[in-house]
Amino acid sequence: MRRGHRSCIIVNGHAVLVTPAYPPFPGGGERYVGAVARGLVAAGWRVTVLTSSATTEADFWRGAPGASDRDEDGVRVIRRPLRPMPGGRAGLLLWRKAMVLLSALPTNPAGALMRMARRVPAIDGLDEALAGLDADVLHAFNGSWESGMVAAYARALATTPLPYPSSLIPHPSSLLLHPSSLPLVVTPFAHLGERDNDRVARNSTMSHQLRIMRAADRLLTLTTVEADGLARYRVPAERLGVIGSAADPPPADFRDSPYYAADHHEARGAFAVYIGRLSYDKGALHAADAIRTLRQRGRDIALLLIGSSTPEFERYRRGLSPHDQAAIRPLGVLSDRDKHAVLSRAKFLMLPSRSDSFGIVLLEAWSHCVPVIAARAGGIPGVVDDGATGLLVPFADVEGLVAAAERLISDPPFAQRLGRQGYERLRSGYNWATVVERVAGHYQQVIAAHQRR
Repeated sequence: MRRGHRSCIIVNGHAVLVTPAYPPFPGGGERYVGAVARGLVAAGWRVTVLTSSATTEADFWRGAPGASDRDEDGVRVIRRPLRPMPGGRAGLLLWRKAMVLLSALPTNPAGALMRMARRVPAIDGLDEALAGLDADVLHAFNGSWESGMVAAYARALATTPLPYPSSLIPHPSSLLLHPSSLPLVVTPFAHLGERDNDRVARNSTMSHQLRIMRAADRLLTLTTVEADGLARYRVPAERLGVIGSAADPPPADFRDSPYYAADHHEARGAFAVYIGRLSYDKGALHAADAIRTLRQRGRDIALLLIGSSTPEFERYRRGLSPHDQAAIRPLGVLSDRDKHAVLSRAKFLMLPSRSDSFGIVLLEAWSHCVPVIAARAGGIPGVVDDGATGLLVPFADVEGLVAAAERLISDPPFAQRLGRQGYERLRSGYNWATVVERVAGHYQQVIAAHQRR
């Protein structure tokens, strides 16, 4: 139900979700936002998603023209163009490195970092679009590509719509003394790495990111591990909430995929599967090294990698022998049907990542009773119970990955038990209805608190 007057408690109002990208963009965070948005609509909320026109990660530095405003599954989705980053991917990495170095200075550079963050990624017309929306609550996602989070923070602090172009909008540090006009909720998908203040954590805990997270009316995390990690950065405990995650069920037609056939030219023989960006921080190179070691020790197993490639992975694979290249098989980004066809036939999933706040692919593997091997880093230990629903190893520990894989290969009953217990955990603990109910409950609390003020 919509509000009638500002003094009335809003049961189901207008939620504006701000995210750097949105499906069909193929990321786990983007699918998460899509599931929450659709679930809120089903629960009676009016939902607008404000996002970019990106369809691939490369659009964040190459740019993506085009704008649209249309209904998608009951959700109003406003897509704004992306400006290219000077220097492309290399320019973006240098820009990000400069931000990390600036944040490490003993001064308080949050204001300058807020302005720099407007290019990560550079979404045109974000402030004007936000100013034109009559929201009851703003919900910003993804602190690693945080231009949307910065824009939502500025809009929440502004007392009136902003009548000037985004290039003239004052940075949020100049608005700190003004009363907040809109409740702000943040889901940062924080990548906290293996320990506080490691390289991955520094990318998610710069001074401007912490300022926004500390100021948000509610900071919603996917796991207790992520919440505990952010609490160590002096995020007020009373503003933290754990909402969890979930996974969509496998498509009904995944067995019709050509990848489901035992004689498929890429999905032939015994194989493990990796799903995610093919990068060092995600553990793709370590997973590949582990499979190569297993093969050197007499195990006839391949690795199928699903996800967008990176220059570092391309260099790595070019350095492999033809024999190893035949066993390390990148498949690119697949449809859900094809991805689940591959997963359903895998011996195990490998997700040795230090840059995942949750890892929805773990749940997708469990949906097929497939055992998982993952890194003891980021939010993953809040999802996988070592020895019960999967095996955890330190990040970058190739020998640890090899030992875990050997254990699953040599002890099929143990591997089957891990897969079944993962499936039971999925059924009992992870569903979108529960996630959406928690999110909506937090919305109602912060809206009511703002009305009382």
